[in-house]
Amino acid sequence: MRKIILTAIVCCFTSISFAQLVQGELKIKEQSKLELTVQSNKAVNLYADFRENKYPIQFAFTGNSIPVNSDKKVVVQFVFTTIVKRDGKVVGTTKRNPIPFFPGDMLMPVETFDFISILSNLQNNSEVNNSEIPKGNYEIILEAKAMGVKGEINPVKLFFKV
Repeated sequence: MRKIILTAIVCCFTSISFAQLVQGELKIKEQSKLELTVQSNKAVNLYADFRENKYPIQFAFTGNSIPVNSDKKVVVQFVFTTIVKRDGKVVGTTKRNPIPFFPGDMLMPVETFDFISILSNLQNNSEVNNSEIPKGNYEIILEAKAMGVKGEINPVKLFFKV
């Protein structure tokens, strides 16, 4: 009886250790929480700061026991979610369609996340105040969730005041 229980325990731990798993993180300027300094209340200027790599977005993950595709490469599908809060209240959320990635480190374009669009459309903009961000304290949360495998990608949080 003891052998059966011991065998069952070993099998359980073996199956857990071979489970498909991803681990990783999103960072901006190598930080998981970052206070941004915005020079104006225009979303387009914030967009320019990201495009000019003032705030590089880094995405890194590793995988364990993930099956290979037909090209014999490990590929994991990720869904990217963006949450924008103003003065503690959620004012916008977007979720992208799944995008495939290879394990490793990579720089992500700001367009992967839709916070510039959310920020620039928080109020009715005319030609005079195009892409203007209303006054307030902002928090932006960027998340990546793997599809079809367990594990977690640590999100990144941005804070700024207009």
